[in-house]
Amino acid sequence: MSFSFQIHNNTVWAAISGEVDMRIAPIWRNALDRELAASYARNLTFDFTEVSFIDSSGLGVVLGRYKRVASRGGKVRIIGANRQVYKILVLSGFAKLMEIEPPEQDAAGGVAKC
Repeated sequence: MSFSFQIHNNTVWAAISGEVDMRIAPIWRNALDRELAASYARNLTFDFTEVSFIDSSGLGVVLGRYKRVASRGGKVRIIGANRQVYKILVLSGFAKLMEIEPPEQDAAGGVAKC
C-alpha cells in the first residue's frame, strides 16, 4: 500500500494503491485530513487506478472526506476504479453523492459491464 497527494487547480488529487481495508484506512484517513487542512483546496479527486479492493472502512474514509469537502462547497470525484471497486462504489450509493468515472472500455471496444 502506498499513497500520494498532489494539488492542482484548487483540487487535492489523492492516489492510493493496493487494498484499502481496515488496516490501511486509519493511516490514509489521517494523511488525507492533514493534506486537506494544509492545502485549503476546495475539491478532492480520488485516483483509484491502483486500488485492487476496498472494504467498508475504506468506503468510510471516502464518505467522511466527501462530507468535509462538501461542507466547504467543494466536489469529490473518483477516477480509475476497476470493475470490482466501481461496482462496490455504485452499490454503496456513492454515485448519488459524487462523480465516479466508470471503468475503461474492455478490449473488444464495448463498455465494461459491472
